[in-house]
Amino acid sequence: MKSIKFNRSTMMCCITLLSLTASMTSCAKKTSKPTDPVTVTDVDGNVYTTVRIGTQLWMTENLRTTRYKDGTAIPTGLSNTSWGDASAGAFAIYAENNAHNTTYGKLYNWYAVNTGKLAPEGWHVPSRAEWETLVSNLGGSSVAGGKLKAISSLWNAPNLGASNSSGFAALPSGYKGTSGGYELMGESAYWWASSARNASQADYLRVDDDLAGAAINGATKQFGYAVRCIKD
Repeated sequence: MKSIKFNRSTMMCCITLLSLTASMTSCAKKTSKPTDPVTVTDVDGNVYTTVRIGTQLWMTENLRTTRYKDGTAIPTGLSNTSWGDASAGAFAIYAENNAHNTTYGKLYNWYAVNTGKLAPEGWHVPSRAEWETLVSNLGGSSVAGGKLKAISSLWNAPNLGASNSSGFAALPSGYKGTSGGYELMGESAYWWASSARNASQADYLRVDDDLAGAAINGATKQFGYAVRCIKD
């Protein structure tokens, strides 16, 4: 076998290519900025950690506030009929169990989102376009769900594709339906977008235990979904 010899010119070319590759890899991977807040606190004093994903800074937990950022209380404890007929902001805790609030956050109807006062100061509820950017940053709709989902026994098996490589740490918070019932804790997570589809529906992002993907769809504004906030 002949040995392979490299002259100085060839070596310099290889070093240049390696440096270029490292530079391109570094540019493609977004990291936290020195100015990124490590935590954010809502008006109730709840503290949330943060993570940078691409160009966006997100909370890593679902919102738990009982008040808008101006201090106004958000209605809760609605009857099933009142919940389904609501045209103003309200929240619920899954199955009225406070332990679920600690783990999964609260479930808000879209009218609470639409006030523009639900997120802490300097933050907001993401638009459909901002959810689409997140999904794109994570490789597209067919794989983004796995990168968003926490590796946790709270997810029903198989928790397909779950890696939490994004740091988003999504948990299966389920939802409150328009009839007032609670569904799909352990199976699915839903987060409102600030964007309305039409007079009766608004956008949301969904991930499921049996899918690696993430889907953006529309639902009646009286549904109770979790809320994640993004930095202004």
